[in-house]
Amino acid sequence: MSERQVVIVVFPGVQPLDAIGPAEVFAGANRVAALLDRPGGYQVVLAASDGQPVPTESGVGLCTERLPDASDRIDTLVLAGGDGVQTARSDVALMSWIARAAPRSRRVVTVCTGAFLAAEAGLLGGRRVTTHWARAAQLATEFPTLDVDPDPIYIRDGKFWTSAGVTAGIDLALALVQDDLGTDVAQTVARWLVMFLHRPGGQTQFASPVWVPRAEHSTVRAVQAMVEAEPGATIA
Repeated sequence: MSERQVVIVVFPGVQPLDAIGPAEVFAGANRVAALLDRPGGYQVVLAASDGQPVPTESGVGLCTERLPDASDRIDTLVLAGGDGVQTARSDVALMSWIARAAPRSRRVVTVCTGAFLAAEAGLLGGRRVTTHWARAAQLATEFPTLDVDPDPIYIRDGKFWTSAGVTAGIDLALALVQDDLGTDVAQTVARWLVMFLHRPGGQTQFASPVWVPRAEHSTVRAVQAMVEAEPGATIA
């Protein structure tokens, strides 16, 4: 099986982890698949309209290649998000490319506010999607034909996969690897990334360890952590 081409679309003001997180997962999958003599793998391209270095919202620059011809067959098209997505939505050339490339892609993936790019290109009408919880209401208001669910980490609806913000893009990428190369490859990549857990898509963005206020006293914080880890356990 030949390598699967993955095109990760970036733009000025992109959230760097939205792009680099999935890229690292696919690169890790290549290494694991080679060790296991597993056929297939990924050819990952970080692409922008002009192929020039792209400044991210945190100031880190990303080297890119020019967007491939929209008539080329792309296995996985990834649309990253970030503060610059609102400006990117008005980039006529970029939006035209997405609208032409997506139908020829085996699957289309959005990370965080990358969902706005897909929606602007007319790709998500009538579909159940998610995005970063802080932008979900805006997405639902601007695109009322979308079924926006702000809760899950990621959602699959047909060939379209949408995810919540930043680190959720890593979870989604691991799900794609699992779909392509198997659970053992995805789990090994997660271990190499020193991830506590590959979170399932249905896990809420509002998990209690993030949203519950933390105690000031270290002993109480330790008890909180124990309860959250095993709510039904007996603490001696």
